Amino acid sequence: MTYIILALVVFCAAIVQSTSGFGFGIVFMAIMPLFFPYKLCTVLSLIASISLQIYTVIRWRQYIQWRYVFIPLIASMIISHLSVRLMISIKPNMMSFILGIFLLLLGLYMIVLAPRIYLKKGWITEVVAGGFSGFMAGMFAVGGPPVVAYYDGVMDEPKQYQATIQIFFMLSSSMILINNFIYGNLTREVITPSIVAIIFALGGTIIGMKIMKKLSMKTVRKLAYTVMLVAGSYDIIKSLIIGM
Repeated sequence: MTYIILALVVFCAAIVQSTSGFGFGIVFMAIMPLFFPYKLCTVLSLIASISLQIYTVIRWRQYIQWRYVFIPLIASMIISHLSVRLMISIKPNMMSFILGIFLLLLGLYMIVLAPRIYLKKGWITEVVAGGFSGFMAGMFAVGGPPVVAYYDGVMDEPKQYQATIQIFFMLSSSMILINNFIYGNLTREVITPSIVAIIFALGGTIIGMKIMKKLSMKTVRKLAYTVMLVAGSYDIIKSLIIGM
């Protein structure tokens, strides 16, 4: 039954990621820590999301905007190395509460303030977005929202947005997975659930990419904001019910 739930959650999370540009980790980490240890879930989330990112990058490689990738990526890698160490020392329920606050605040920013604020294209903005993404990815396996906020501000074509954000996630997630291995958070118990997760992540991605072709950038943005707000509220409520 646990593996059936894993397959369904991964499939749905992959559809969310491949339509809104992010959200796999948010959906996955909102549910699966109820069935697997939190630290195992962070690794599973990374492995499954990397598989769908590789597929997306191969399919839409011609749309990648490389000039928006490297500076955020370097900042993300540096900060994620530190945040993985921090993640190992914090209680899971407290992690859920902190993540919920982050997602709510960022979702409200995207809805209320982002339309009124022009993000300048430059290395300072890219360092901030990448660093914040690396922190959230290392801590919660959810690094999407900060770079979504950045790429949403500099791109208006859905396929360019999707391809660019997925190559960023693929490279940054691979580094975070290596950090988990270095700190002993990647063990044999992850092998079987990873196989299930990869299969259903690819299935959800194929469906999601077909849906993505019919969406405008405006719709993609609405999906991203909704994912942030719903997931943030869920994480806060869950952590308060269980007890931090």
